[in-house]
Amino acid sequence: MMTRLPHALALSLFLSLPGIQAVAQNSIPSLPASPPVAVQARPPLKVPATPDMALPPLPATPDQTGIPAAPVTSLPPSRYPGPVTGPEPARLPAEQSTLVYAPGAAPLPAGTDAVLADIVARLKARPTERLELRAHATGTAERPTDGRRTALLRVRSLRDYLVKQGIDPLRLLVFADGSPLDAAAGSPPPDRVDLVIRP
Repeated sequence: MMTRLPHALALSLFLSLPGIQAVAQNSIPSLPASPPVAVQARPPLKVPATPDMALPPLPATPDQTGIPAAPVTSLPPSRYPGPVTGPEPARLPAEQSTLVYAPGAAPLPAGTDAVLADIVARLKARPTERLELRAHATGTAERPTDGRRTALLRVRSLRDYLVKQGIDPLRLLVFADGSPLDAAAGSPPPDRVDLVIRP
């Protein structure tokens, strides 16, 4: 009984026969020889000329003898009079003073004329110093923003008073803030204006 040979083995035996090899060799045509390719020579690169690094001469200074001089102008007068240098007060105020207000009150509290007079005299004697006005006020539980509004009214009233006394408003720095209703014991009064002198 004949056994079957694998396909690859049968194909290799078939091609190994002498007649099959001759037919296979005669059936494959030979490839034609490729013609030689002419390579064109590249033209040489052009070398740029050396740049001229010499700077041209500077132009001569124009004649300005015929230009008229600028007219002399003076600055406009200041809107507010300048600080007046004079003697300092007999009792020089501290670097920070406090004006205590009653709750809800906006006008200046009573008994502050002497303190403000000393501060005005110091600011006039020392024109380089500035004054910070830091106002604090309490509102209500229903409308807590009323505290800042009241503080703003107080500090604006105090600022207008100092300007009427001859202090330049540019030297007055204004701040307004509300105070909490539940202030801790021993803390500063919630309704007050702190006067802080700055260099």
